[in-house]
Formats: sequence, C-alpha cells, structure tokens
Amino acid sequence: MPTLDNNNLICVENKKYIESYSLESKPMICGKAVDLNEAITKIKNILKESNSIHIDGMDCDISTIDKVLKFAEKKKCSINHKRAENINNLYLSFQKFGGSFTSFNELKNRSDLLVFISSDEDEISNDFFDKLGWNNKKIKKSIFFLSKKTKREKKFTIISTNEKNIFEDINNLNSMLKEETLYKDKKFLELQDAFFKSNYPVIVLDIDKSNFALVCSIYDFAYSINKTKRLRIFNLFGSGNSSGFVNSCVAKTGFPNAIFFTEKGAEYDPYQIKSSLLKENVDLQIYISNFDNVPSVDFFKTNIYIGNPNLRDKHKFDVYIPSKTPGIDVNGLTLRPDGISVNKLKKKIDSSYESIKEILIKISGS
Repeated sequence: MPTLDNNNLICVENKKYIESYSLESKPMICGKAVDLNEAITKIKNILKESNSIHIDGMDCDISTIDKVLKFAEKKKCSINHKRAENINNLYLSFQKFGGSFTSFNELKNRSDLLVFISSDEDEISNDFFDKLGWNNKKIKKSIFFLSKKTKREKKFTIISTNEKNIFEDINNLNSMLKEETLYKDKKFLELQDAFFKSNYPVIVLDIDKSNFALVCSIYDFAYSINKTKRLRIFNLFGSGNSSGFVNSCVAKTGFPNAIFFTEKGAEYDPYQIKSSLLKENVDLQIYISNFDNVPSVDFFKTNIYIGNPNLRDKHKFDVYIPSKTPGIDVNGLTLRPDGISVNKLKKKIDSSYESIKEILIKISGS
C-alpha cells in the first residue's frame, strides 16, 4: 500500500490498494506477535517506567488528533507532527514578518490576481482550480506562476525562474510592484500591469521543509508591498493532515505545533520539540500514524507504534499495534492542505482492528 496523505487521498478509492490492505496484521512486542490485551498491558508498564514521553507522526484524521492531544495533556507529553519543519517554516516566518492571510472562499470570490511563487502548476491539485471556478479568460489574465515552465503553460501566465534566480526575481518583483514605473526586466511587465489594476491580489505560497529562506523572503516581500497596497497570502503546505493537526493544536492550546504539556499548561518550543533532538534525552516515543506505511522515524530508547496495519518495519518497535485506517475500514475527516474544504474519508471495507481512539482509551482508561 502506498503512503496515504491528504494531498493524495484518492488512492483509497483505488480497488487495488484496498485489496492490498492487510486484514491480518497482529500486535507485536519486540517483533513477536501477541494478542491486543498483552500489547496494551506492555504499553501500560512502559508508561509507568518512563520519565519522559514524546508523541510524533500524527498523520491521522481530525477526531484521532483531538483524542491524542487529550492523551498527551493527561500524560504530560510533548507532541509534534511528522511535517513539523513545514509547519515551523510557515509560523516562524509569519511571527517575524506578519502578514494578511486569506481563506479559500475569499480567494475564490474576491481575488482578481493570484501569484504562485515557487509552486509549479503540475504540483497543484486539479481540485484547486476546479473549486476556484474561474473561466479560462480570467485564469489566463489573473493567474501567474513565478516558477519553472510547466506542461500546460498556455493555460496560465508563466514567469520563468529557477532556484538560482528566485531570490533576485523576488527583489525585482518587489521593486516593480512598489512603483508604477516600467522596469527593465520585460518578463515582469504583464504581472506589473495586472497588479496595479487588481483590487484583491494574493500571493499563493507552497511551504516546504527545506525552503525556510524562500518563505522568509516572500513574507518580507509581502510586508514591503503592504506598506503601499494590501497583499494577501494564501498558504499551501503540508501533508499527512498537517493542516488538521495545526487546527486542533490551535483550538486546544493557541499554538500551532511543537507543544509540551506541563503541570502549568501547554508550552510552545518549535526549536527544541523535534524528534531528532528529543531522542537523545527522552525515554519513550509513541509514534501514531494512520496513513504512512513507511514513515521516516527517529528512534528513541523505547518506541511504540500505533497505526497503519501495512507498516513495513513493525519489528523495529518495542510495541506495535495495528489500527483502523480512515478511508479504508473506518470513516474520518481531514483538512485539505490547500484549504479548500474538509475531506470526508468514507469506509470501504470491514476489519477487526480497533481505532486509535479505542486503543488509547484502553491504554489510559479514558
């Protein structure tokens, strides 16, 4: 079964992936198959012996995320998402430069100019443009991509750039959009004209774990432009329902991710609450994952995995418990990373697995 995330949940609709979904995965202790009660008892004993606990993964549906956050608060754990660096790149940039976010509905109904920076048209979900509902004339006139050339470039206006020139091009664009004078670089002239005629321009930004410098540059660019004309930002970021994780964390604690629950309340530290750092000092990691069967895991001294029945490396965990997967053998909800709407994941088959929520209730008693 391929990795499932909320960029590509359509794969759960494909019959061959349903057929490859394991219905016979068993709980394990150190690679040895056991029954569920024995695995639960083992986890309870590990929790009693652990002085510190970190929860990671968290590519789960929304109701599971909410349940895990309650569990983390009860057990005084730290918790983060597998896409933590993507989340950090967004919020650390926003905290530094500020910005004016827009929702998808506002973008759809009010915007008359979209500028995609460092996002190739091929990588954007077709649903994004379908839900946008703009006719071809408006798309060609009002959607610009500052990126490498794409397969269907005739549909949009493409301003060609690359990794080497992107920062210089952003600086040039900054200069052009702050003054209504022609600039020497002709490739920006059409965008300049569209910008000064627009009433609701929006920058669409693709957040990645490796593009922090670019994200900061674009937020700085937006900050500069906002001194003379309001420029909104619409963020595309994350997979594995990282948008849902951020939403649940903010609702519960006011922080987007990287949370440590203490006796005094929730604390936020995006620089330190990372599995790559915590593995040296924290006793136990509980890795919770619905959608990824080949996760990249930083192993701690002791490791528990609860989630995907098709996990390839079950034997590497001290305790492994398979669970139901939203969109396959249980219903669920996720948030789309492009902000269009909630994804409804419908059950396709029956299984004897318990959900992650049910497993956590057995572990914690509530």
